[in-house]
Amino acid sequence: MGYRFMSNVSKRSGILIGMLAMVILPLLTVLNSFAAGPNLIANPSAETAGTPTSVPANWTQGGWGTNNSTYTWRTDGKDGARSLGINVASYSNGDAKWMSSPVTLKPNTQYKLSDWYISNVATSLELSYTSTTGAVSYAWLGDVTASNTWKEASATFTTPANVKTATFYHLISRVGSLQTDAYYLEDLSTPPTGTPPTVSITTPVNNATVSGTQTVSANASDSTGVAGVQFKVDGNNIGAEDTTAPYSASLNSTTLTNGSHSISAVARNTGGLTATATATVTVNNTTTPPPTGTNFIVNPSVETAANATTPASWSSNKWGTNTTQFSYLTTGHTGSRSVKVTTSGYVNGDAKWSFANVPVTPGKAYLFSNWYQSTADTELNAAVTMTNNSIQYFSLGTVPVSSTWKQSKAIFTAPTNAKSVTIYQALAKNGNVTTDDYSLTEYIPQGFNQGLVSITLDDGWRNQHTNAAPALDARNMDATFYLLTNTVTFPDYMTVAQMQSLKDRGHELDSHTISHPHLTQLSAANLTNELAGSQSQLRTWFGAAGVADDFASPYGEYNSNVLTEIKKYYRSHRSTDVGFNTKDTIDIYNIKVQNILSSTTAAQVNTWVQQAKNDKSWLVLVYHEVGSPLQDPTYGTSTTMFTSHLNAIQAAGIPVRTVGQAIAELVPQL
Repeated sequence: MGYRFMSNVSKRSGILIGMLAMVILPLLTVLNSFAAGPNLIANPSAETAGTPTSVPANWTQGGWGTNNSTYTWRTDGKDGARSLGINVASYSNGDAKWMSSPVTLKPNTQYKLSDWYISNVATSLELSYTSTTGAVSYAWLGDVTASNTWKEASATFTTPANVKTATFYHLISRVGSLQTDAYYLEDLSTPPTGTPPTVSITTPVNNATVSGTQTVSANASDSTGVAGVQFKVDGNNIGAEDTTAPYSASLNSTTLTNGSHSISAVARNTGGLTATATATVTVNNTTTPPPTGTNFIVNPSVETAANATTPASWSSNKWGTNTTQFSYLTTGHTGSRSVKVTTSGYVNGDAKWSFANVPVTPGKAYLFSNWYQSTADTELNAAVTMTNNSIQYFSLGTVPVSSTWKQSKAIFTAPTNAKSVTIYQALAKNGNVTTDDYSLTEYIPQGFNQGLVSITLDDGWRNQHTNAAPALDARNMDATFYLLTNTVTFPDYMTVAQMQSLKDRGHELDSHTISHPHLTQLSAANLTNELAGSQSQLRTWFGAAGVADDFASPYGEYNSNVLTEIKKYYRSHRSTDVGFNTKDTIDIYNIKVQNILSSTTAAQVNTWVQQAKNDKSWLVLVYHEVGSPLQDPTYGTSTTMFTSHLNAIQAAGIPVRTVGQAIAELVPQL
């Protein structure tokens, strides 16, 4: 079809549409065989605010007809922080579109128009001409198929002889959604100048000192679209080119000599033009942990005293509102000494004994253990000092009450940029805990037959159905959705029908309670209701087969009493305790995870995946909201970032299983 005119033209304020003397060639594929000329569209990526500041400059809303359409200036995009969104909730006729400001064109001249889009229905590229006499006419440039990931649409066309200006738009004319960005209009009769992309390295900063595994990241942008960023060290590639923003790679600096090295990021646009940013770093890997197999903790059994109240190389610490006494006892699990924490009048905070920080290597796993007896449940936590001297905290699990000496164990993997760590058993309630015989050694895991990844999504947010599920389906990845059952009428959460559609597509539906309470604070009756009631409701909606066999506790909270009740109804319990599940450490009633934050990069996910693949362990990822806007940005993930995580998993070639499938595969190997 050479051209097509708009239907229902009488509804366009009586505008007469005449036959246009032009040739329109719809080319809805990426055309990058030539360098791009200047972009003629103003504010092409809608990054600049207009007047009022709640709308983008040089763009207007241009819907008509009988339909219910909403327009949004979105805070996510293909090549920046903004894009143009349209949602059509009901439709009888007409269309909806964001329209560019008029562009002056030359007559009888060939141009190319392109943009990037995401949509769940077919849409169209079109334009409207204004002639030298003031007459307005419309031209169809091509139809565009639906795409749940960013895709380029482009078309070439030749202007009529009497053209003065044109307005361009990507429209939707049915119920559905459309997101567009990175518009580009160029004059094909003018030899292109070829503008390269822009790129800057964000981490590490220039002249930084790095050690261990270092994330290298960069910002890149281009009016025609960034095709990818290749990171290099001393001119050698760091992995493969990253083709999805945000751009990053993982550099193992231990493979380099100590001293000065050059980091570079080479950005490539869709026209093949490149730009390079560089930074100089100093590698310093002189801090080396003790040899493998030894206990890294100094004075691990607290037998050596610093004074009458404190063991050598140990310290006591409390925070919050509580009354706490620290004791250095003359009895112990072995030997003649141990340390004790006793808390009363507890309101908040915690108290603990901590050993002196131990140097660690980023990416390396360590086995921690100690012996304890307690009158209350306690928590194992790791306090990690980073290379910039900041401290990050990680929960390693809940330790149940024990009236006799009992051993606790946890696997800790040092994160990127970790320098040293101390691990402690914290008391965060009234009671006491006595500890002795600490150990921290390098951990060599016992692997399963193969490494596995499970993708889990908590709470049943509606954007998981809208944004996460299509990305998973496109890659043939099945995920586990831990669902609440009293939120199905809330606008931000999935309906029963949407949950059913996930099940029909092969995803696993499991329980996350009825109302997302703090389980450790409930009465016995309410705890039973939240556990049994949510399972019963899910199985009423979706049948018992393969539904609500597994459970994830809200906030990752649990104690010995909660676990006892969970075991009455569910095959497994997934916590939010950080770690990997290996053959020698797996506990199906405390499945360890890696928690996804808004700051979690594809490079970090790739690091976790490679560890699971190499160790033949089970990696469980925990997501919450996917998309924007987010109710809780800390734990939310943009659609673009979620997609980049899935791409990293897919590129690694590691099997993806639901939680139920993984348990069925791994438990027989124990």
